[in-house]
This record gives sequence, C-alpha cells and structure tokens, in this order.
Amino acid sequence: MESEDGRVILFVVIAITLFIAGRRYQTLVTTRKAWRDATRSVITRKQVAADATRSMLWVAVITGFILWLVANLNRMM
Repeated sequence: MESEDGRVILFVVIAITLFIAGRRYQTLVTTRKAWRDATRSVITRKQVAADATRSMLWVAVITGFILWLVANLNRMM
C-alpha cells in the first residue's frame, strides 16, 4: 500500500469518526430538549445535564485521540 492510499484510508476513518460524533451530538441535543420540555424536575435536569456533559467529554477524548493518531501516523508516512 502506498502512502497516498494510507492517507486516504486515514481521512476516511476521520470522516466516519466525525460523522458518528456529530450524530451522537445531534441525538444528545434532541434528547436534552425533549427532557427539558417534558419534565420540570430539577433532579432530572441535573442528571440529564451530567449525562450530556459526560457523553460529550467522551466524544472529545475519542476525537482528540483520533486526531493525535492521525498526526503521528501522518508523520510516519
């Protein structure tokens, strides 16, 4: 496999990762809005906000790891 093929595969993996992260974020926002509209309980809101924050932090960590991996693999090619 030539280095150009490796880069193409790498960018496809990045695109798929960002698409999945975007879909998770979209679902997160929709769910958050539905919960906010459906309930007025402070405890429920705090739990949903904590779950949303935790989910977005995991997405950020995974995306950061993918970008770090791309930077290191791109340097090696």
